[in-house]
Amino acid sequence: MLKQMLSRIQNTTFDLDNVEVLVNIDDDDIESVNIVEEFEDEFEFVKFLINPRELNIHKHVNIMADMAQGKYIWALGDDCHIMTMHWDKIAKEKLDAYLVDKPDGIVLGAVDSTSADKELSHATGWYCDAPILTAKGRDALGYLIHPHFLSLGADVVTFRIYKGVDRIVDLREIVFDHITHNTIEKVVRPDQTAVEYRTRQRQHQNVDPHGYDCSYDIQKLRSFMNE
Repeated sequence: MLKQMLSRIQNTTFDLDNVEVLVNIDDDDIESVNIVEEFEDEFEFVKFLINPRELNIHKHVNIMADMAQGKYIWALGDDCHIMTMHWDKIAKEKLDAYLVDKPDGIVLGAVDSTSADKELSHATGWYCDAPILTAKGRDALGYLIHPHFLSLGADVVTFRIYKGVDRIVDLREIVFDHITHNTIEKVVRPDQTAVEYRTRQRQHQNVDPHGYDCSYDIQKLRSFMNE
């Protein structure tokens, strides 16, 4: 899936010279580790990082977000394949225009996905999977993706936080195919549904993304905006 994802980035990006791509590979993913050198030749615009596997996948996301040098940051898994041509041009123009009179640089760009599973949206209204965020937001909160959430529900909480300060921009014209979401019954045990899979995963983090009190995070973001 990683090669497909990188190929999609390569083929849909308007200005590859203006896009920084960082890829984390778990050190026990032997197949991926063994082809890094091949990928480095094929995808020269990508920097590959090999790290120990973490139960909390967002630990690596936040480490890479801290390394990122760009104004906007989009954290995607290798099962997220961008479908929209010139997505980077669309996002930059729309987000730059929105931030013209907002020097704090705080915004969440809400893209869309082909995921058929929208069960997480019931408590948030409009749900955004894998939003485009800013380095300023990362600096204000101290993280890009909330560290309390291992792999599920962080996007829900992130959306709630930015909605709490009224900084959501509609970028649903940018679409990515969230492959694992669409085929999740096939990649776990046959007797499990997508909802059961999520319930099992959440048992490890013991935090409900819908019930989590994000008032502290909202206030932290608001204080940064008011400085």
